[in-house]
Amino acid sequence: MYIKRSKKEINSYKMSRVRSTNTSIENALSIALCREGARGYRRNMKGVLGTPDFCWKGKKAVVFCDSSFWHGYDWKNQRKTIKTRKRFWINKIETNIRRDKKINQILRKDGWKVFRFWDFEIEKNSLLCAKKIANALAKRSS
Repeated sequence: MYIKRSKKEINSYKMSRVRSTNTSIENALSIALCREGARGYRRNMKGVLGTPDFCWKGKKAVVFCDSSFWHGYDWKNQRKTIKTRKRFWINKIETNIRRDKKINQILRKDGWKVFRFWDFEIEKNSLLCAKKIANALAKRSS
């Protein structure tokens, strides 16, 4: 039997499926980091500002894997494409953008090396992202 669902119900279901941890981009980067020998990280480290996706506490290095939608990639153009609940989504994403900048600023001021990669960068070439991280970690060891 087919049950017709409203657009609101469908959108609500889709949004409930969005995860913040153990995402496909995190998993792809994790595999690439292992290939590059960049081990010793903790995932989704709650004790560090911003709860980074990857954290090397001893080396003071963190990585954030940012979704293009949630973190506002090309926001000036993308904000024009939002069709429903415009005020809510624009406020939500602009708050995320401001928070990300503030977290970067505070962590860097405290001596942390901060990496942020967009989802499409990781999907396109996770190994290149991992190499950038591994190189920076090697320099922090010296």
